[in-house]
Amino acid sequence: MVRKICLLLLTSCLLISCSDKELGSLVDEIDVEHPTGEEEKVPIRIVADKNNQNFYEMVMFELKDSTYNGPNGSMLIPLKYQNLDSLTWEVEGSPKKLDLVVKQSEGYRFTTAWGHYFYLPGNYKTYLRGYRGKDLVVKDSATIRISGDGDFLHVKWSELSGDPNENIGYTNNGTQDYEFQVYSNKIGKEIFSKLNVRFEHLDYRKFNPEIGKRELEVFTTYISSLYGEPKYDETTKGIHAKFKKLFRKGVRAEQVIKIWLGKTSNMALLKKESWKEDGFGYEIHAEPNH
Repeated sequence: MVRKICLLLLTSCLLISCSDKELGSLVDEIDVEHPTGEEEKVPIRIVADKNNQNFYEMVMFELKDSTYNGPNGSMLIPLKYQNLDSLTWEVEGSPKKLDLVVKQSEGYRFTTAWGHYFYLPGNYKTYLRGYRGKDLVVKDSATIRISGDGDFLHVKWSELSGDPNENIGYTNNGTQDYEFQVYSNKIGKEIFSKLNVRFEHLDYRKFNPEIGKRELEVFTTYISSLYGEPKYDETTKGIHAKFKKLFRKGVRAEQVIKIWLGKTSNMALLKKESWKEDGFGYEIHAEPNH
């Protein structure tokens, strides 16, 4: 069972379908913005709860109104600035954006706070942009420094106690077309961690080699970006024997695809038992190298 650390966006959502009179009573003494010109800017900015964070640890983002210092500011933004046609948040270099304003038949959904996980260390610039028609009326950014502290990913072998015994999913809010899941455990003297990937738009209900192809691509690129090129791959003679010397886990020879050697961890790209019948099913298996 997968436990999503950030399964849902942490949002303030309003479905606006009431009359002007009703809306006025909701807003009370807060003025609803009514633009007087195409170039008028909307004073919405983006704030992160942490400017420095480790990867696989949540960063919370929230919208703020720079003209309002009272309570519940984020909750009032959808009421004050309901006439935005679009509002998006993006991470520099990511292929997709997060839509914060979504038009619906009954009104709209307006997201004002959300959590996000970064998968790689680095300095990330994130952008907030909003449009009214063709006019850019919201423009702001926030830079986050992400460190890479851990033995395997963020996992520290010395801190594993055997609990919790479950997968943890780390959402990236659709800024990629996949999300990672990490399972770590300590069973007796055996300490290990597994990395799995789930693709948003691929069909897992049938035999689907396309999933296996994407798993290979994502895992190879990702682990190599963190720990360098694999020391051994499927062309290496005796790769299964090398695996048995480096890992406690028992696998068949045909399951071992690649092996990486890190400073404190050994990592292997493996085929799962279900691979033959599904056409997919790869994972990264990691263990301490001491």
